[in-house]
Amino acid sequence: MPEKNNKFLALLPAYNEEAHLGDVLRRVREQISDVLVVDDGSKDRTAAIAREAGVELLSRGYNCGKGQSLKDGYSWALERGYDAVIMLDSDGQHDPGCIGDFIRKFQETHAPLIIGARNYGEIPLRRRVPNMIGKTLFSAAVGQNIPDNQSGYRMLNRALMERMLESSESGYHFEVEMIAICIAEGWNIEWVPIPTIYNDEVSKQNPFDQIFGFPKMCLKARRIVREKKEEKCSRPK
Repeated sequence: MPEKNNKFLALLPAYNEEAHLGDVLRRVREQISDVLVVDDGSKDRTAAIAREAGVELLSRGYNCGKGQSLKDGYSWALERGYDAVIMLDSDGQHDPGCIGDFIRKFQETHAPLIIGARNYGEIPLRRRVPNMIGKTLFSAAVGQNIPDNQSGYRMLNRALMERMLESSESGYHFEVEMIAICIAEGWNIEWVPIPTIYNDEVSKQNPFDQIFGFPKMCLKARRIVREKKEEKCSRPK
């Protein structure tokens, strides 16, 4: 396990993932020893499977959204002195075998944010089109090319975790806002190629929110970046 002197945590938000979580956790623990599952009010055996696997577990009896689950995980990691967390989904879309690639990239670059970039040409057409539209809109909003703004396979350092605890986003847009904040702060974003995996999982994003919420998030991202630039320009030289 290539952890050297840093302290890393694998963070898995989970909602009704009993079909996949056991296998995902087994494979994650082959790569990294410290693992936390945040169960977001699942109605199935998600929490029980995490307990049986012997990993750390945060579980609530109601659903708050992925963003809030991640913030809960960040708070837990910060309190326990972790240098960085590696976020990956619990549904099998993210190959745990790539964890070592994230750790090596972190140790090489010390980037606050490292994102796993998929090959968009391998994404099923029904998801590729909205992903491509989203990628184009978001890149235009923040003023630079973002290879994959939707990927949830990421690594964050302590500074970014602390900054994201201030976010008011509780759902999937939390991860999009994260990129905008890094750009606004002038923090480096690194990328790691990851396999493009789609199995039997069903998207948990609200279709209405995907259609109307994402453009709104893009406008928010544009405002975050613009306001930070204006603040820097107004400082005395």
